[in-house]
Amino acid sequence: MSNTPEPSNVSPAGDFIVLGTIVRPHGLKGEVKINLTCSGLERLTSCKSLRLVKNGKELKRVSVMRGFVHNDGDVVVRFKEVQGTEEAESLRGVVVAIPSAEREELPEDHFYIDDLLDMTVENTDGRSLGKVEEVMEGVANAVLVVRANGREVLIPALKSIIGKIDLKARKLVVDLPEEIDEQTAD
Repeated sequence: MSNTPEPSNVSPAGDFIVLGTIVRPHGLKGEVKINLTCSGLERLTSCKSLRLVKNGKELKRVSVMRGFVHNDGDVVVRFKEVQGTEEAESLRGVVVAIPSAEREELPEDHFYIDDLLDMTVENTDGRSLGKVEEVMEGVANAVLVVRANGREVLIPALKSIIGKIDLKARKLVVDLPEEIDEQTAD
C-alpha cells in the first residue's frame, strides 16, 4: 500500500468509478472546473472512456481536449463534447467517471478507495474498531474514517499503521499508535 490509497471514489450507482465532480463552468468556451478524486489531471486525460454521470445515469461520453491545474488545486478541463458556457453551467454537480469494469489494475499494496469502504477494521489484538465509512484526502496522506456505536476513529492511511488489508475477507488490521488509540476517539 502506498501512503495513500489510489484516490478513486465510490460510484454513484455501482456501475461507475468517480474521478471527480464538476464544480462550475470556467471561461467562455465550455470549460469546466473539476474537483478531482483521482490521482491527478494525467489520470483524467489518460482515460479513454470518460463519462458524465448524474444520479447514477450516464449523460454522455466525453474526451479531454486540454486541461490545467488551477491554483486552488482543482483542474480546469475542456471536453470536446461540451459546447459553450450554458452547457457547462448545466453540468454543475455532474460527476466525471469511468465504467467500473474498465478501472485499471493497481500495483501490489495499492487499493481503490471504494475497495476500502465498509471494511471491518480491527486492532492488532483483534478488537473491532468499526467499519470504514469514508476516506478523506489529507495534506500528506489519506485518512480512514472508522465508525461504530456513535464513535469515530480517524486512522492515517500509512504503511506504518495499516498492517494488513484482506479484500476477500473485507477486513483491515491496524496498529494504532497511543495518540490515536480507539480509547481516545470521539
